[in-house]
Amino acid sequence: MVGMLSAPTRVARAVAATASALALSLSACKPHPASRLPVPATQAPAGATLYRADGSASVLRFYLHADGPLSQVGHTHVISARGLEGEVWLPPQPEQSTCQLRLPVAAFVVDDPGERAAAGGEFAEPLNAADRDGTYAHMVGDRQLDAARFPDIWLRCLRLTSTPAGMSLELAVTLRGNETRLTVPLQWERQGNKLQASGEFSFRQSALGLEPYSLFFGALRVADEIHARFVLVARQTGVTTRG
Repeated sequence: MVGMLSAPTRVARAVAATASALALSLSACKPHPASRLPVPATQAPAGATLYRADGSASVLRFYLHADGPLSQVGHTHVISARGLEGEVWLPPQPEQSTCQLRLPVAAFVVDDPGERAAAGGEFAEPLNAADRDGTYAHMVGDRQLDAARFPDIWLRCLRLTSTPAGMSLELAVTLRGNETRLTVPLQWERQGNKLQASGEFSFRQSALGLEPYSLFFGALRVADEIHARFVLVARQTGVTTRG
């Protein structure tokens, strides 16, 4: 969902900085859309119980790889995000559940040392502060997530279907003013007043309308495909719609 790659050399950093400055100067001549995109309100089904997302307990993680002929000099990245907000309506028939969630772009953290260590393997080696800061700047910049104009990513549950392995969710993702639909497998359970859903899946940045960040005319770039893992925790509010 993001396109960024730490430059492996001073030359690479200079090329990236020049390209970013040029893009910024050109974008200054363009009209800026509204910073927030109106998202259709989710209609709660009859007899549904309202749960509110627990942003401190919920987490999304995205795993990125380098690609291209020079991929061996690139870095892997772990992007994590907490701070998810919104609501989940759970009716007696789980397949009729709905949700509407907001993820602030400002909640993203790039290559946290603890997250990289937990991921292990090719992600285990920590990156220095300069590489982390550079990656974050590309990620939130106007050519990628464009956080200045689109500070939020919106998620809406459209359809939940039972499968032999658990559940399959059709999810509407609104990013940079464009809505894309993804199919996400998940497992969920309810314990007391807590609802928890988790899963993992892969998607392509290009499917969300993003162009993977690259250098040297694509010789070094972020792979289009990103692997994601998530845990959503929501707490029951005591509000129930009429059946």
